[in-house]
Amino acid sequence: MKGLILCAGQGKRLQPFTYARPKCMVPVNGEPIIVSIINKMMSIGVHDIGIVLNTSQESVRELLGSGEAYGATLTYLLQEKALGIAHAVKSARSFIQDESFFLMLGDNLIEGDLQPLIDLMSDGKSAAALLLTRVENPYDFGVVEVSDNKIVRLEEKPKVPRSDLVIVGAYVFGSGIWSILDQLIPSKRGEYELSDALQSLIDQGQHVDYSITTEPFFDIGSPERWLSANRYKMSKDKMERNSEHLFGNTDVVINPPVQIDPSAQITQSVVGPYVYIGPDCVVENCRIENSILTDHVQISHVFAQDSIFGSNTKFAGSVNKTKPSKFIMGDMSIVKD
Repeated sequence: MKGLILCAGQGKRLQPFTYARPKCMVPVNGEPIIVSIINKMMSIGVHDIGIVLNTSQESVRELLGSGEAYGATLTYLLQEKALGIAHAVKSARSFIQDESFFLMLGDNLIEGDLQPLIDLMSDGKSAAALLLTRVENPYDFGVVEVSDNKIVRLEEKPKVPRSDLVIVGAYVFGSGIWSILDQLIPSKRGEYELSDALQSLIDQGQHVDYSITTEPFFDIGSPERWLSANRYKMSKDKMERNSEHLFGNTDVVINPPVQIDPSAQITQSVVGPYVYIGPDCVVENCRIENSILTDHVQISHVFAQDSIFGSNTKFAGSVNKTKPSKFIMGDMSIVKD
């Protein structure tokens, strides 16, 4: 079975951080999302993976290369226009050909076991299998209506959801999906919706199976969701990353969990909990909690909480040790207090 990861989206909801990098490359607990997804596919035996990109995402190819470093074989595919998820899937037909394939969205982190989806397709009776979960805000997702243990209806981001079951972002498809995609028309949003393609399979009498997970998943579509995913991943990380000797001094207090790149320089600061500090960052006389410093960030005299600092951010402020502030600062931002 081949794998397919869709990364060609513009990441508009995560701007300004996606002006300079694809959303699939933002770090969560120090690891780019796309790397986490590749490792997830590898864990279920999917090694031959296609990655759908747009014309501005050469940096993804530069990061991942041939995939050899991850034990995978990667093929890069182009979606020339942003016409929706189903259109992105169709861009991969020459790579997939007539094989079944495992599809994941490039901005989703899924903690649940994916093997049940492959198992559901093993008898050849299902045209597709979906991973579902229950959420409090289904209007933000593709919503699934189930009756008598069968999927009967799907709708993308409905104003009035018919259920709280939503598609998580992991699918398995058989070769029958291609004829459906060929006949698909754009939705009211002007996009070719994968939920419409799935509904067409159901309307034609084909069986679309599903597995429900209760494990967390993260659609990293906003700074708040990014921080939430980072916090969760850090809470589950068993690796020891918090030794003070990394900093060469004793004026740094670490409240784990944190992850700090070895190239970062930290002095006279309190760091953590739930803080990621990336490569070549410089932190001086700060308190930082539940925050992400991507790379080449320079901050001093700041009490930051629930914050994200983009690449090459520079911020010199005045510490108020009793009152934290929230900073959402895009790449190349400079602030001097």
